Amino acid sequence: MKKIIPLIAALLMTCGCVPHTELDKLGIAEAVGIDYADGEYTVTVQYFNTDASGGVTAVDSSAPNAVVAECSGKTIDSALEALSYKTGKNIMLGAVGIIVYGRDAAFSLRDSLSFAASHFSGNFRSYIAAADGKASDILAVKFKEGNASVDKVEGMLRNAEELGLTRPVRLYEAAEMLCCPTESVVLPRLSVYSDVGEMTEDGSSLILSGGTLCTDDRYADTLDVTDMSGLAMISPASGSGRSCDMSLTAGDSEARVMLYRIRTEITPSLSDGRLRLDVKTSADCKYVTSNIGDPYAGKDKVERLCEEEIVRRVSSALEKTLHRYGADFCGLEYIIRSQSPELWDLISGRYRETLMECVFDVSADVDTERFGITHGAA
Repeated sequence: MKKIIPLIAALLMTCGCVPHTELDKLGIAEAVGIDYADGEYTVTVQYFNTDASGGVTAVDSSAPNAVVAECSGKTIDSALEALSYKTGKNIMLGAVGIIVYGRDAAFSLRDSLSFAASHFSGNFRSYIAAADGKASDILAVKFKEGNASVDKVEGMLRNAEELGLTRPVRLYEAAEMLCCPTESVVLPRLSVYSDVGEMTEDGSSLILSGGTLCTDDRYADTLDVTDMSGLAMISPASGSGRSCDMSLTAGDSEARVMLYRIRTEITPSLSDGRLRLDVKTSADCKYVTSNIGDPYAGKDKVERLCEEEIVRRVSSALEKTLHRYGADFCGLEYIIRSQSPELWDLISGRYRETLMECVFDVSADVDTERFGITHGAA
């Protein structure tokens, strides 16, 4: 019996091993780009290079750790199949960190998200972003930092969220928002630009240039960084840890502040037969830099500037999404349903038109902190 137990253990360990040759047949995708032109999809995949082995460290400098390849087809499925033949790899999407859509591929957003979620156990927490032009151009940028370019892009999105510049969207969130009555979603927008620094191999780099509103199965409109900041302030988020980095200028006075613990309440009602949204945002404020001699002495002015800027950003975002396209970007349907089921019954039959005709009132209340004590606190 004592001799049999080690033998069984050895057999179990052997059965659990995966031959190296099988790993060589896998293309573990880290980023995917989807473009469309002339009746065909072009799918660009950045995948982990299993052939980059043999180094003494985790990262072998003798071979690239990520390979970028692309193929075209009448469908996304056929393009991926062609890519498998071209690379000799079975493309797996279970570890995808980001999916980027080109401007002309926005119409396929809904169907391709469903495909990405189901294909080889896709990653439901993948970031979704829009390209200012072609998605393949985004994935072609080669950063010197990290194992793959996708590492840098994911870091950009996380940093932008922490600074309140935008709210990243994940695959499951995008799919859910495209199932809402207005079938719309706002995605962070990536653009390629020439970088004079040494962060990339070819002198090109990426910038988070704002956002893209996708609705009616099209790339409907672009939003700038301040609009995206306004959306982030009023979009649902876990907990109350939302923050926003903001620069303020009034005459000769300049200040850079960090708003934190941003809280927003949206109250829907009916006013003269039109939907009315009362949007109230509150936040605490810390100075980052200022040219004011005694910043605390000028806190009332800074608070007023912060409040005016919040109202401007939120109002602009609402104007560009609600009034222009009737797009429900942050779950207004859920807010209306939960707060006033009777109101929802009245407007649900023409929800998009109701949003385009709605009126809204935006207000803000900001408290400035000094030495760790919020002004006005007991």
